[in-house]
Amino acid sequence: MVTRALGDYFDSPDTLFHLMNSATATMTACNTLNQGGVIAALMEAPAAAGALAARCDLPADRVERLLAFLAGHGIVERSADGTYTATARTQVLHDASAYLASTEIGARAGSQLLASMRAEGKTAFELYYGQPVFAFFTGQPEVAARFGAFMGWMTCRVQRFLFAEHRFAPFGTVADIGGSMGDLLLAVLEEYPGTRGVLFDLPDTVELARPGIAASPLADRVEIVGGSFFDAVPPADLYTTKQILHDWSDEECVHILRNVRKAINPGGRLAVIDHIVSDPPAPDEAQSTDIAMMIWDTGHERRLAEFEALFAASGFRLERVSRNPSGHSVIEALPVQVSGGEKT
Repeated sequence: MVTRALGDYFDSPDTLFHLMNSATATMTACNTLNQGGVIAALMEAPAAAGALAARCDLPADRVERLLAFLAGHGIVERSADGTYTATARTQVLHDASAYLASTEIGARAGSQLLASMRAEGKTAFELYYGQPVFAFFTGQPEVAARFGAFMGWMTCRVQRFLFAEHRFAPFGTVADIGGSMGDLLLAVLEEYPGTRGVLFDLPDTVELARPGIAASPLADRVEIVGGSFFDAVPPADLYTTKQILHDWSDEECVHILRNVRKAINPGGRLAVIDHIVSDPPAPDEAQSTDIAMMIWDTGHERRLAEFEALFAASGFRLERVSRNPSGHSVIEALPVQVSGGEKT
């Protein structure tokens, strides 16, 4: 994927306005039409805005304006008689609905970024919503489920790269730490027949995940465990952590990784699936996600040397890296053995 530096849009006030105005309108239009059910209805069959509006109990004139915006940007098609038709791009929009909704939540919290920089110990999310992000999710199960769907969408983005470019050494049991709805764990179990998996996340989160796991043909290979990775994690041969370490400060990450080090089976491995920040800076996904992490929580995206430092502080050493030019990379680490082969 070729990325374009946002600075290219700052060459004139006209291009800057186009960028910012289009970004705001895109998020608004996409979220409104997704959450209002219009996009789902359009995916079923072509229809005029009025018919879609009536089906979704929304005002026809505003649905028309929102769809016209998407048509103008090539996300849906509009015929001469006013009929709208879904395209492959519309499918992308529909599939990304949970991501777009979560982005809207983050954008609201982003209004407090400056205040959080001046309020030591408070994230922008906490200042806006009154609670740290994961405590907020506990009290908002619908929002938490949507965020879990967003994580599943991110898993779909990375798993093709993961399975093609980073094959795991043989393992018996894989534990996905902070595994959300279980999308990554199920994908790994399908890719590696004969293995078993442990879905590990907060108790409220794994309860949300339980129905989806139960409906999977791989359910009999999955153990669901609720708990906090700040306390302890289950034993396993392979640990995966996708978009987990970037949520937390260095001190918190070392705490998590030390718990993995204590539990890991002999010969086990740790696979961190996260962005790697380029050095010098480049206009890639890691840079923009790093700003998001500044809003959501205490963590940040990291350079490879920073991951190595986390490993060294928690009893691991870097083994291999599979860099993904279009998203999350895979950083694999091995436990450091002390004399006699005992765990640290």
